[in-house]
Amino acid sequence: MTTKTSPIFVFVPGAWHTPDTFDTIRGLLAERGFESEAVANQSVGASDPLTGLHADIAFTKGVLQKLSDEGRKIVVVNHSYGGMVGAGAVEGLSFAERAKAGLSGGVIQVVWMAAFVTPKGKSVIDMLGGNWLPWMLLKTPDDGYCYSSEQETIFYHDMTPEAQQHAIANLKPHAKPSFLEKSMYEPWHDMPSFYLFCDQDQALPLQVQEAFSQALGNPGTYHADGSHSAFLSVPGQVADGLQLALKEGLQKNEIAVQ
Repeated sequence: MTTKTSPIFVFVPGAWHTPDTFDTIRGLLAERGFESEAVANQSVGASDPLTGLHADIAFTKGVLQKLSDEGRKIVVVNHSYGGMVGAGAVEGLSFAERAKAGLSGGVIQVVWMAAFVTPKGKSVIDMLGGNWLPWMLLKTPDDGYCYSSEQETIFYHDMTPEAQQHAIANLKPHAKPSFLEKSMYEPWHDMPSFYLFCDQDQALPLQVQEAFSQALGNPGTYHADGSHSAFLSVPGQVADGLQLALKEGLQKNEIAVQ
């Protein structure tokens, strides 16, 4: 699938992670004939600690808008914190709604992969009960960033020590406003939704993911038997889940635009 109108997966990273965290799964999808992109959250490693969620949403929306205007059928794959970014970025880009307006291209499916499903007006910290988790570290004096810790357990427990250290070395400080700014949009009302569960997740345990998925109504679902970073530890399973999400997105939009 290499034509300009062919489907494309767009990956949105979680907190502290850069786009290269998806290199493995993107390579596997490429071997299966699928194109993909990975966006960079502007708040990850930002030089300005005031950069936050809304800047991430604006940047990702620009990427999705361009692909939509090129006629691409987009599956947006949001990981962890990326669930808030991608949810805001897809506003106005539903494939079905664009088709009704005589426009080609748009988002055919939004995938939450062990990701926050956040009601409009709520922040990450709101979703965590108002508190930073013990492994989310703030410096004293406050430098404006949040740092991760215990990554071997929280993010990568089912990977080799060597793979863990490689992944940890690529993590960046994350500007605090990302966790404090409010969600802007609930796309599950306007376009197909899919939840890809990471069953062994230590950051967002399965029961938390299941609660998130219920907010989506009746989403497509798939279970990968991996950690919070299942796209690194069991990429084949995740790729299978994403292909199912693509298939369902295409089917649902064929009905929606008739």
